[in-house]
Amino acid sequence: MKVERGRPLVEVRGLHKSFGAVKVLNGIDIDVKEGEVVVVVGPSGSGKSTFIRCINGLESLTAGEIVVGGLVADAGNRRTLDALRTEVGMVFQDYTLFPHLTVLDNILLAPRLRGRLKRDEAVPRAMELLDIVHLQHKAHAYPSELSGGQQQRVAIVRALAMSPRVMLFDEPTSALDPETVADVLVAMRDLAKRGMTMVVVTHEMGFAREVADRVVFMDGGIIIEEGPPEQLFGNPRHERTKAFFSKIIH
Repeated sequence: MKVERGRPLVEVRGLHKSFGAVKVLNGIDIDVKEGEVVVVVGPSGSGKSTFIRCINGLESLTAGEIVVGGLVADAGNRRTLDALRTEVGMVFQDYTLFPHLTVLDNILLAPRLRGRLKRDEAVPRAMELLDIVHLQHKAHAYPSELSGGQQQRVAIVRALAMSPRVMLFDEPTSALDPETVADVLVAMRDLAKRGMTMVVVTHEMGFAREVADRVVFMDGGIIIEEGPPEQLFGNPRHERTKAFFSKIIH
């Protein structure tokens, strides 16, 4: 049985996003509670990735408001945006580690540039985080010496090194081969067990069933249906939701 989560950490109201004449998000309203794991699913082009990019301030809002831990997401305000990104960590499809830096130095770069930790404080913290994803032994390796799954786990640690209150994942396993997907999903499960607030865009339905407190189904830039995974997977109410899951769940 799922544990009741805390107060809203992410609040989204009336979110619209257009790229020129193309409307991508058409009125999103959702709260994400502290400690909650929300998995966002839906067909390609439904607006899932744009939605979480708006939360992180990577995309400006056409209309509406997003508040994260009391901070308003405003891509046009550099000061607010910097503050927001200390609260929000993000992991992308492409892990984009710096190839000339070791794993440890990739992780330490952002905290040191932001002046959050001195190196002698940051190194033990980084090693603790690497232990969570079972990569302490790779601390002094270079990205070229790692598998894709290992690089993605390092990208997760890099985001965690800033001590965010919420983690966003934009299809973190889509660029990986099937053999390495499981390692990344295990690392994400461990984060969920530790109480990290997470919003995850993914096609990994097994992960959604097992880890999500709530599954959100999007299509056409709106939330069609949301609820506990057992409800959406077992007894969806909306015909569009039923049609989507009937094609992908065997």
